[in-house]
Amino acid sequence: MINGNIEQFLDTGWYSEATLFYKGHVYWLEAQTDDAETIFFIDKWRAENEADMYYHSILEQNGTLPWARVPELHVNDLDLMKKLFLETPVFEGKTFWEVESEPAWLDETAPVRS
Repeated sequence: MINGNIEQFLDTGWYSEATLFYKGHVYWLEAQTDDAETIFFIDKWRAENEADMYYHSILEQNGTLPWARVPELHVNDLDLMKKLFLETPVFEGKTFWEVESEPAWLDETAPVRS
């Protein structure tokens, strides 16, 4: 992992609003919990990376930001959720472990670009 500690990421970062940049896309990871279950999701959209610290979302000509949810998991066991995240081919058809040295873990964002 670029710009981050893999152990820290796997301890807390993967489900607490983490932002990863990989091959021209932002992958925004978040979990939401209620009494019944935890929902973990990753939203993906096109972006440019700046110095492995910031990203600029890339808007369409009409000013929209197209994005996709890849994936959305509904589980009530955190260990199972982490296992599913690590085994799901989210990153261009590859799992987290197949790309773990390539994504940049970003803390902040910069303005969008069109």
